[in-house]
Amino acid sequence: MATEVEIIRGCAEDISDLLRLIKALADFEKAPQEVITTEAELLEDWEMGRFEYLVLKHAQDGIIGISLFYPRYSTWKGACYYLEDLIVEPEHRGKGYGKMLLEATADYAKEAGAKRLDWQVLDWNESAVRFYEKMGAGIETEWWNCKWWLNKQE
Repeated sequence: MATEVEIIRGCAEDISDLLRLIKALADFEKAPQEVITTEAELLEDWEMGRFEYLVLKHAQDGIIGISLFYPRYSTWKGACYYLEDLIVEPEHRGKGYGKMLLEATADYAKEAGAKRLDWQVLDWNESAVRFYEKMGAGIETEWWNCKWWLNKQE
């Protein structure tokens, strides 16, 4: 397995694959219409340092997974990172690649001084919940997510 995949930092040339995988995740989450971000916006935001991402490259199949994350701050705990998306293509799941990608993301966050890695998981995505629990993550149920759109969405 070690020779057939590698995990490296994403670069400008990988943005189209990043968007492809984001759209695939939105399809899986039954919300394809929610992806309004364009390739140009992703590239600009990445160049401005608004997020980082790692790519999981397969020797034969190219980019088969990504993790996209960015710094955040907890007034109670200090520096943290937020994992926005962790995606491995369905045909490559069950091979340990998701674990490798999550561990690489955690290593990146630790090296940047973060004390914690936070993310969300849909309550109906039972396989993801089991995966995260197996990795040692705590699943919180008492906090609710809030979203306030700063610009009116169409």
